[in-house]
Amino acid sequence: MASIPTLTWTDSFASNRKPFLTDLRESLDSIVNQMNDNGDDLEQLALDCFPSSYTFDRDGVKNLTMSLYDVTTAVDSYTGGDFTITTAGAWTDLDLTNASIAVTPEIAGDFRVTFQFAVECVSSNATNEADVRFRLTDGTTASTFTPRVKLVTGASGTTTVVPVSLSYVYDAWTAAAKTVRVQYYITTRTAMAIKVYANTNDPLTMDVEKT
Repeated sequence: MASIPTLTWTDSFASNRKPFLTDLRESLDSIVNQMNDNGDDLEQLALDCFPSSYTFDRDGVKNLTMSLYDVTTAVDSYTGGDFTITTAGAWTDLDLTNASIAVTPEIAGDFRVTFQFAVECVSSNATNEADVRFRLTDGTTASTFTPRVKLVTGASGTTTVVPVSLSYVYDAWTAAAKTVRVQYYITTRTAMAIKVYANTNDPLTMDVEKT
């Protein structure tokens, strides 16, 4: 692993005489040059680890709550009850309060948001169909990956459970409060009751991570 060299200096002093001005200049120049080199190494480390908005303030105190090791910014889950979804033909919020996660980034950058849950479809007739998609949105940008649950069982009284994982990287988020929520879009719902699980056995989980 790379390391920052220990500070050294050029010693041209002789014990049998007073130092010349050139000796002093040589020693001071060697110290300054090595300090500048070490400073360049520290600046390189900062550039590799932090965005361009990061600044040094010479107080020796950390500026960020989250370390590089602990990059997870927010984690949440909801187990207060399943969501029955019925609205068709439009992107609809699953639940603005409980199926959303709020976060305020400390620094601007890219953040990955992930929601995981299970979808249950219960048929009430042999002629049935369910076709529903899901996405994430922060109110400005919606995820382009939209997992789809589409099925026809051909029988009445069948129960089908499908796991769904939504993950999207929001790039160039500013250091301001954000709320990401999950939405659904029902294309077809024929003799089929559709719900999103959110209970103690099948929680709806949410997390935000700095990438």
